[in-house]
Amino acid sequence: MLRKANTLEPKVLGDQFALLVSSVVDYAILMLDATGKIVTWNEGAERIKGYTADEIIGRHFSIFYPPEDARSRKPDWELEVAKREGRYEEEGWRLRKDGTRFWANVVITALRDESGKLRGFGKVTRDLTERRRQENARDAEREREAARLRAHADRMAELERTKAHFLNLASHELRGPLTVVRGYNSMMQDGSIPPEQIPAVARILEGKLAQMDLLVEQMLETARLEHDTLELDKRTFDLRAVAQDQLDIFRPLSRGHHFVMHVHEAPLLVEGDRSRIATIIANFMDNALKYSPDGGEIRCTTGRRGSQGFISVRDSGLGIAAEHIPKLFSRFGRLPTEQNVTIPGTGLGLFLCREIATRHGGDISVISAPGDGSEFTLTLPTVPA
Repeated sequence: MLRKANTLEPKVLGDQFALLVSSVVDYAILMLDATGKIVTWNEGAERIKGYTADEIIGRHFSIFYPPEDARSRKPDWELEVAKREGRYEEEGWRLRKDGTRFWANVVITALRDESGKLRGFGKVTRDLTERRRQENARDAEREREAARLRAHADRMAELERTKAHFLNLASHELRGPLTVVRGYNSMMQDGSIPPEQIPAVARILEGKLAQMDLLVEQMLETARLEHDTLELDKRTFDLRAVAQDQLDIFRPLSRGHHFVMHVHEAPLLVEGDRSRIATIIANFMDNALKYSPDGGEIRCTTGRRGSQGFISVRDSGLGIAAEHIPKLFSRFGRLPTEQNVTIPGTGLGLFLCREIATRHGGDISVISAPGDGSEFTLTLPTVPA
């Protein structure tokens, strides 16, 4: 009898299939007996796991598992699942001959004969380490992008809160001095202020205008910091001269206060933006006046500590509790005490002072206690004469 031309003997098919399996290099394809011992080994298994057929055949397949999995008898549990359900599949860490780990996709299939008797297991393993690395890299990039988006959203929310604070601050802090200016202007228009009182009124108006100017400048400086556009005009100058200039400005504004100046005997040369350093000292002196409502001595001291020059301003006023000091340097950080409620302020001054000091490589420190006054100190690196 003639056979069909396209029909092959079972033995031929078996040989060809065995040849196909043995030559596959991307997959480790092997047979296990019913107890889990390795009985066949292909070229892909040797490439992925590092063992030759002579080294591995006859050994239990748990050799491919990390020690913690082998101790917990995970390999035997996988065979039980395959035996019960016909198939087991997972992704997890496996070991090569040299002890290195790789991320593997593993499929174990129970093999039974016509009567249903278990003859062993077929096991196919694929090395997915590179794919996992790429997926992890993509996940990490997605997480970084999500973090950037969250940070941007937080930034936008913070800007909205800052804008609301600015609007509230402007409406509240500007209304008071504007009311005073408008009132005196109306009185001068209708002639109800005698000529001899006009110089005194002019000084009051100048103070109120300075108050509004300070608010506007603080808001502008804060906006520059928010947008990182704060530019410093750095030059070399003497800290002692800046302290003296500000003392000359604030001494006429004092009411019941006595200014004392202690000047270091040698120049204290620093490199920085003189006008902004002056702003810090002005803020110190302004606070010393405002927060010592009963008057008293305000002491300004200049000196050197090693390579650092400093200016400190000390008052004998209300003082600050230790737990409230960190709040001083936060944006809009007004102290939550009854004594401070009636004292005007933006809550921006010391925030700006520390930011400016930091940009000059310096710092601001505070020594204070309730009822015992406060001392604010600006420290800056000096330069050679």
